[in-house]
Amino acid sequence: MADLFGKKPNPSIPLGSVYGLGQKPTLASLARGVKSVPQPTVSDLSRALGHRPTLASLASGVTPQSKTSLSDLVHGLAPSLPPAPSRPQPDYVSGLLGLAAPSSSGIFGSLAPSPPARPVQPYAAPAPVKRKAYFAFHFEDVMRVNVVRKAWKIAHPENALMRSFYDSSLWESRKLEGDDALKRLIREGVRYTSAVCVLAGSETWLRRWVRYEIARAIIDERGLLTVHLNSIRHHQMKTPHTRGPNPLDFIAIGKVQGFGESRYYLFEKLAKRDAFGAHKWEWHRYADYTDPVKRPLWVTDPGPGFVTPLSANAGLYDYIAEEGHKNIGAWIDRAAVRAGR
Repeated sequence: MADLFGKKPNPSIPLGSVYGLGQKPTLASLARGVKSVPQPTVSDLSRALGHRPTLASLASGVTPQSKTSLSDLVHGLAPSLPPAPSRPQPDYVSGLLGLAAPSSSGIFGSLAPSPPARPVQPYAAPAPVKRKAYFAFHFEDVMRVNVVRKAWKIAHPENALMRSFYDSSLWESRKLEGDDALKRLIREGVRYTSAVCVLAGSETWLRRWVRYEIARAIIDERGLLTVHLNSIRHHQMKTPHTRGPNPLDFIAIGKVQGFGESRYYLFEKLAKRDAFGAHKWEWHRYADYTDPVKRPLWVTDPGPGFVTPLSANAGLYDYIAEEGHKNIGAWIDRAAVRAGR
């Protein structure tokens, strides 16, 4: 049979041309001499006649390797349609890990209202709690001590309610009744406070009863801190003095290994004279309190046979350099929190 132009059928004619003339080719004729299935196309003549092959008729002579070509052919013959709206896919991995939230448009696309943005609240540290503080000091520094004890009046002279702490310290003029009475007086003074604040001058570290006040902070599980005073101008010389040693350098907690258990004791650093007449610093069991104590959580645990000076972990501040008139209430509160008060 000849086609419209008087030519014999050619087995290699594209599928669209053969079906456009109404001639159904055999599978053998299509496969003869064909090494790979050609890309299905539609001839100009078939388009002119308006004929379209059916999917079933095309599939009858299509091998698995030609499925891609068949799909291209069908989509090429189908009417042109607008693309289907794509639905945003949520990022499940990021969502589970908290890295990114899924798209908020959902199935409604851009018509869905966007959720209101959450305002970012800046972090605000909690306000310090007004604590009762016990001030340990050398009476010779009383003028500088009074500057600290009245810090709230300096920071807020117009409002006495703005005090940042309450003063529960004792005056050395009352400490004249003997050792036992004096210890009892200090013990009662520390009992109703949250922290012991050591106000360090030039010779505070030498005072026996300042050391006992420090010891009571450990015994009664109170907060503990040191504030240097010598940066405050002297009331007569009108000038600061060289900073004195930190009294907490001379008090420590030591671990003593017993039979089956370890216990903690207070130690103090003392200068002992050696055989050659020279002085040597040594740690000795604290004489004014010899019972075991509980190690505060804020103090680093020493190894058996070793001590941890309290200055290694307690807060240390300079009243002038660190604006004590504004911040001393927060320093006291921080020490009390660390002690669990």
